[in-house]
Amino acid sequence: MQWPKMKINKKLLPIKGHYFLFNAGTAPLVPYLSTYARQLGFSSATVGLIYTVLPIFGLIAKPLFGIIADRFKVQKPIFIVFQIVTIVSFLAIYFIPESSSKLTVELDCGDGATMLKSCFQTPYHIDQCKVGSLGNLNTTASCKMNCDMSSPKMWQTVCEHWHLPQYCYNGIETIKYTSDINTITTKDHCMYIAAKNVTMDGYTFKPSCRIGGGYVDINAPCNLNCTNQRLSSLVGTNKANMTCLDDILNYRVCGNDDPQVTDVVIGLHDQCEASCDIDKSWQMMEICEGWNADITKTCVPNTTFLQQLPHNLSFTGSVLLSSTIKEHECVYMKLKHVEMPDHSIHYPNCISKAQYEMEEHLFQVACEINCDNTLANELFMAAEESKKESTTQYTKQFWMFFTMMIISWIGQAVVVTFADAICFNLLGTKISHYGKQRLWGSVGWGIFSLLTGTLIDLFSDGAYKDYTIAFILMFVFMSGDVTVSCFVKNESTKMSINILADVSTLLTSLPTFVFMLWTIAVGLCTGLLWNFLFWHLEDISGKTCDGSDYIKTLQGLVSAIQTFCGEIPFLFLSGFILRKLGHVNMMSLVLFAFGVRFILYSFLTNPWWALPIEMLQGITFGMFYPTMTSYANVVSPPGTETTVQGLVGAIFEGVGTSLGNFIGGHLYDTYGGWNTFRWFGIGALIASIVHVVVQYVLKDKNTHVGLQQGYTSIIRYGHTNDVVYILDDMADNS
Repeated sequence: MQWPKMKINKKLLPIKGHYFLFNAGTAPLVPYLSTYARQLGFSSATVGLIYTVLPIFGLIAKPLFGIIADRFKVQKPIFIVFQIVTIVSFLAIYFIPESSSKLTVELDCGDGATMLKSCFQTPYHIDQCKVGSLGNLNTTASCKMNCDMSSPKMWQTVCEHWHLPQYCYNGIETIKYTSDINTITTKDHCMYIAAKNVTMDGYTFKPSCRIGGGYVDINAPCNLNCTNQRLSSLVGTNKANMTCLDDILNYRVCGNDDPQVTDVVIGLHDQCEASCDIDKSWQMMEICEGWNADITKTCVPNTTFLQQLPHNLSFTGSVLLSSTIKEHECVYMKLKHVEMPDHSIHYPNCISKAQYEMEEHLFQVACEINCDNTLANELFMAAEESKKESTTQYTKQFWMFFTMMIISWIGQAVVVTFADAICFNLLGTKISHYGKQRLWGSVGWGIFSLLTGTLIDLFSDGAYKDYTIAFILMFVFMSGDVTVSCFVKNESTKMSINILADVSTLLTSLPTFVFMLWTIAVGLCTGLLWNFLFWHLEDISGKTCDGSDYIKTLQGLVSAIQTFCGEIPFLFLSGFILRKLGHVNMMSLVLFAFGVRFILYSFLTNPWWALPIEMLQGITFGMFYPTMTSYANVVSPPGTETTVQGLVGAIFEGVGTSLGNFIGGHLYDTYGGWNTFRWFGIGALIASIVHVVVQYVLKDKNTHVGLQQGYTSIIRYGHTNDVVYILDDMADNS
């Protein structure tokens, strides 16, 4: 028994290769461009605005370049040029610098500890699941911080409690005070003059010393002018070193090898006026903290008049994630310790809660922050977005990104439209085989959209994602697509004498007008699905806090099921299914499937139950797209195929999905995902019923739609066999 040989149509191999390589090239970027935009510093509202406007440019580009291609017979050159345009615009996005806009938090005092405080603008609701998830993490986050130090009280806190002397007192060269002399002793051939009390700026203190903790003896040279004449003669012109002995301030004089201290009688009121030179900032900190002399003018950090102190303080903060709590409309995290640029470690202690509450207006300080923990950054970002006005994000980076997105969107729109027109031309009368060509695009998309997400995580460090691998994959596959497309044969010889007149005549047809309305209705549903399904799944998982940690895995599985269990099987069988049901019946079924799908989404309480619902992707896209493109090809007058394909694609994206983005976004923001999907689902079911009724009314009306391969074709609405398959059968029998 001989098995029949499998015949390979070599003429169709290049277009199959294009579908696979083009989708394999766009899959690494297109699903992730919205999150890449967020990493550039754009808010979700700004990103949503971009994706609402982009389809409008597709609306203009598709029919415009379709007319040019049909009029001047330059389908293939335009097809290849816009592939290159897409590559260049995508690469340009990679080189856009990140926005200078940064996340900010406030420093707050809490019972002696410094807390990070991030507040949300009402009526924004804090994601309690993220707060709870952070609170359950027994680890720390490393956060790069840059704080505005315009608050004098903050500088005093940093100096006195964080122990950062290099940022304080560095303009003080001399301090003066009075010492009450206690005793005189000798040690190692030096005389030590002990002070029992000191008076500075009218305040009296016990001059204790703090040995250790990173500090050493002060060793500041002092000029002494003592009331005890014998003591003055022993000191002479020598400078006494301010030092510590037995944790008490002493003046050490080593100018005499054998000081005769036995002849000195210290009286009850003997004092020495001291004028000490300060050449290191830590010396002042040791004096002020050791004596508890913070209340004196000498010990107040001179932030107002001295220019040496910086306007900002930069450090790396270690944030204790388990300390994350929510109070009112704010989130708090404890700052465990800080690491300065010189790699020294300091503990950011704070003033007492009572003192802070009295002087809160002096302590408030804002800090730019970027942590290596995704959840923490997302909380800070959400707080930032709740306060921003829409105009604050229109920066240079925004316009660069927006411009490149427009160019890339136009490039993709033209390539997709021309590819379908070329494919139908290559198929000739075998239009029912379109789905078997287009499914290779779904194969490329399904494989590489999932693979890219894994590789991005693999090559990234922490919350900051490195998208380099995505751009590399895009360039490799898109370059391969350009090469393969050069071998595509476009054998169209048909030419319309007056393209615009033919297309205008087509649009005056009532059945074609109904087809356009159907395309817009499906576009509305598709726009909601593309941009808000993942949002809805995250909202569902966040409602009970179950699944928040693995929501990205679930979203990846959703994409996989949509592609491999939905689109590919139905694209493969689309010709057979359309032969049995007909285009008109399939149009009604697509809207009905969208209605069922959206209503099921609206009742979800567990995001994992979305997985079986994704099987409906086979009808809502796997059957919709072949139905739309093949129908458009059938009704196209000879020589206007690319124009009509562009027009239909433009109506689908530029009108349908754009409106879906806009309306769905506003409803989602106001009423939430559950209500939005339910209302869209009900609308889709109503549209399906209306479409059935309208087509029933039109069933007895015939309309001339054009010539296909020498045959005059009449579409009889309501019949299960459409003209595409009549032609297919005629070609087979001829």
